[in-house]
Amino acid sequence: MRDGQISSRTAPGSTLAHTLRCKIKAAGEVMHRLVRRRQIDFREFYRRFPLHPFLLAAYPIVGLLGYNIEQVYAREAAVPLILSLSITALAFVALWRLFKDWQLAGLLTSMVVVWFFFYGRLYALIKGISLFGFVIGRHRYLLIAWSFLIVAAALWLLKRKRIYPELTRSLNFFAAILFCLPLFQIGAFYVRNLSPPSALDGDTVEPMIAWTENTSPPDIYYIVLDGYQRADVQESVFDIDISPFLEGLQEMGFYVANCAQSNYTRTILSITSTFNMDYLDTFKSDISPDESTSWLLPYYRHSFVRQQLEQLGYKTVVFKNPWTKLLWEDATIVYRSSGTALLSPFEYMFLRTTIVRAYLDLRTARNLHLIDFDNYEDTRYALEQLFKVPEIPGPKFVFAHLVIPHSYSDQMGKRSKYHMMQTRATYIRKRMGNGVTLTQSSI
Repeated sequence: MRDGQISSRTAPGSTLAHTLRCKIKAAGEVMHRLVRRRQIDFREFYRRFPLHPFLLAAYPIVGLLGYNIEQVYAREAAVPLILSLSITALAFVALWRLFKDWQLAGLLTSMVVVWFFFYGRLYALIKGISLFGFVIGRHRYLLIAWSFLIVAAALWLLKRKRIYPELTRSLNFFAAILFCLPLFQIGAFYVRNLSPPSALDGDTVEPMIAWTENTSPPDIYYIVLDGYQRADVQESVFDIDISPFLEGLQEMGFYVANCAQSNYTRTILSITSTFNMDYLDTFKSDISPDESTSWLLPYYRHSFVRQQLEQLGYKTVVFKNPWTKLLWEDATIVYRSSGTALLSPFEYMFLRTTIVRAYLDLRTARNLHLIDFDNYEDTRYALEQLFKVPEIPGPKFVFAHLVIPHSYSDQMGKRSKYHMMQTRATYIRKRMGNGVTLTQSSI
């Protein structure tokens, strides 16, 4: 380089840095355009793609789960949810291939979904309603009217030349709101149970009973016949005479409490109170009849009575029944039957909210015992194993919660009384009588 002159050449290091800055800036602009395009594509996807058929197909299952979340586990909704979404997807793809318009296919699929999944709920609302002496709430009328309405709406839709994207976007928004409502209910339930009230601690509860004899303590059997009413109720409501059964128990040395009443009207409330030998307001003063009972589960599963007996060396023996959330999973011995019904209680309830209810209400479907078989197997197995329990060495606290004759009377017994329909009342008396006969002969 000569004096007074500046070279046009730059150092190699500065050239490389400038090149890297340029490439990074270019790459940033490309990424920004891609992200911007993705945002536009997602908005366009949400605005044009029909998500509403899938949300509407999932809502009945999620809604039923949210309403019964205290009684069933969330996993019980998995199979119905997967099947419903799969069938909806197949229907959507078939209609899209047929009409070459995914918005039209989405609307038609939603109509089919509403026709199938919401019929049972509609029927439950207007069942038994009469107009000018004519009962309109019957399957034979409602099913035809409901199908005609859906077909008419579909034909009107097919005649339109264009389906506006705003309609799809509005339906997506409505279906999303509808789907999220039970999700909030389910989420609130699990949040409340993240830190449930602590149950009695078996290691710190002071023993209040003792066995001072040299012999082994006696076995204790607590057998609950769920739904087995007292003698006067059975006779007045169902015309069933159970006096020979009660007299037989008295001859065997049992004490029969005539005109007995439960402290509470719900199973978990009554049994929890019994096992803790106290009223429930001892644990919670402001109990509401309609509030969640999940706070009771620690007191139900690890009750005062159970802990006192286990401290004496008792083995806790329980039996599975259809109410899985009330099973003492940590008992010493848990008897489980291997039989399973064609449908779980949750699946059966779900089908009764769909158009399948028109079939389930038929006498031929009731005779199949699609749901009763599970309880029948549990009860039969429990009664068989009760004879073998005495062979287990050591003192035993045996808790057998048998859901009989509950399943016979609870389905339609109250409705038959209120509707005063003689044919149905006769059917319920016969069904209840069968359940009582089974219960008495087994016990």
